[in-house]
Amino acid sequence: MQKEFTVAPSSGASGFAFSEAMSLAVWCGLVAGLGEGVLDLTLDHYHAPAMLSLSALAYPILFAALGALAWLASGRMRGRGRVAAIFALLAGTAAYGLGRAMGTYAPQWEAIVSAAGIAVMAAILGARRAGAAMRVVRRSLPWMAGAAIACVVAIPVWGMWSAHAALEELPAISRQAPNVLLVIVDTLRADHLSAYGYQRDTSPNIEQVARAGTLFDAAISASSWTLPSHATMMTGVYPHAHGVVRDGKQLAPRSLTLASVLAEAGYRTAAFSANTYFFTRRYGFGQGFVHFGDFFLSPTDALNQLALVSNFYGELNRLGWRENLLGRQTAGDINRAALHWILSGKRPFFVTLNYLDAHDPYVPPQPYRQMFSNRRDPGGEINIGVNLLPHLSPAQIHEEMDAYDGGIRYVDTQIGNLLAALAAQGLLRNTLVIITSDHGEAFGEHGLIAHANALYFPLIHVPLIFRWPGHVPAGVRLPQPVSTKDIGATVLDLVGQSGPPFPGRTLADLWEKQADARSWPAPVSELAETHFDPDFPDYYGPLECIVSSTMEYIIDPREGALLYDWKTDPEETVDLIHDPRYQEAASELALDLKYATHAPPGREATEAPPRPAH
Repeated sequence: MQKEFTVAPSSGASGFAFSEAMSLAVWCGLVAGLGEGVLDLTLDHYHAPAMLSLSALAYPILFAALGALAWLASGRMRGRGRVAAIFALLAGTAAYGLGRAMGTYAPQWEAIVSAAGIAVMAAILGARRAGAAMRVVRRSLPWMAGAAIACVVAIPVWGMWSAHAALEELPAISRQAPNVLLVIVDTLRADHLSAYGYQRDTSPNIEQVARAGTLFDAAISASSWTLPSHATMMTGVYPHAHGVVRDGKQLAPRSLTLASVLAEAGYRTAAFSANTYFFTRRYGFGQGFVHFGDFFLSPTDALNQLALVSNFYGELNRLGWRENLLGRQTAGDINRAALHWILSGKRPFFVTLNYLDAHDPYVPPQPYRQMFSNRRDPGGEINIGVNLLPHLSPAQIHEEMDAYDGGIRYVDTQIGNLLAALAAQGLLRNTLVIITSDHGEAFGEHGLIAHANALYFPLIHVPLIFRWPGHVPAGVRLPQPVSTKDIGATVLDLVGQSGPPFPGRTLADLWEKQADARSWPAPVSELAETHFDPDFPDYYGPLECIVSSTMEYIIDPREGALLYDWKTDPEETVDLIHDPRYQEAASELALDLKYATHAPPGREATEAPPRPAH
């Protein structure tokens, strides 16, 4: 019996008609799209059915383009070879996309090996049984297309209905209740703000907010990267308590969050995040928020959520062929989305914003990118996860810092625009505004670049400002080191919400003089082991640190205990751990750190550890 490899009479000498190649491409795209959408809803707990709608629509289009290119590029091939090549390319790409969609459950190398195996099997199938395979494709294609169309149409409708229903189910709340606006400027180290004494005029609008409110000189983030730090701000507990300490870890379902408490009190709750990698529903942060804008703010932003697209573009960034992130939302984009949502209702709101413009790669829009540089386009070299310090000259590091400062100035301008828009609508006077960050940034200190690699002071010292005229004192600066984990408890205290007990201690006690600053618990920061680069301290194990009014005590996996006087040595160039004059301080901080990281959740938020009798 003669073996079959031609697919249809239209195949001709080439062995594969264009229409057949397109049918196979769309079929593979539907497999990848529907598969990735289901994985996001189940395996990765994305909590975003809209992702299924997007992938079911976008992947068939992307694969149709890939199939057309493959058919044209293989025009010189004949017979089984051409069919096998197209089968292998389309099936292997779909398999790789599904592998990457599994995230931490399937590392990159496993996705590559699996995709290669599928490609080989598809090539054999295409060479030997293409006709039988295409009959299966033609018979199942209408059903799969119908399922995709149902997802594309029904899921957005369901999403709009469920959001409306969630708003309708909120309990009653007084129209006089204050609004709450939490602004998180991702990757903003405090000492690069003019409000904190920086020599460059990077933050005139933030400085104006500080003059109208209360500023904490030594606010300490709970970690030196986004995921655990945001989880702490939302839950009021340190990373060791909430467990969201590395990529792939998600906030536990039904967690008590600031958003959930305020929603139960009747607030409209929404978040708008430019950090679509970590501050997203994928990691459980949607809990308590009626609306969470973490993607779909633009077509490119939506495409960047697809595993194939984000991995491909990520490789271009890693190779230096692209300097920015695909679909990266600016602070202006976030403002537009947030203001549209805020003005769509009358009920008091709680809104959390994440601005990413100070995060690497440092490429803010002009004229801000060159505002502090002699070059037109400084920045764009640093990429987190790779220690580029040995490869960058001092001049290049300075140019990166120039662009970073320009990003800060751009965010500051947008913060001013947002507050002005709220004021124009008569909303600002009864809005509690909090400005902070999730972590700082390194520019060569201790031989490090970027963040998520250590717990030195420039990496954990962040701004923290509260403004609410008539309720928060104006023009006050407090030197007491505090933790960003207490933001939630402070908000609930200020707005008068006494619902379920929320972890932490209200920082209002410090400006209202009801607390003895000397007995205030020293803030703690934690960093899990992360195998990014052997030059990073966290490559060798987890880190912990605690910050007093003058000292920072760090437990480093390679160097052991470290002690720095951050007050007089903010870049921490001199380790004092072996200086006899500081042995008592080191011992007390070691005791405080152990107490904070081993006490029952919540106790470390309100109590200083007991001191041994001398």
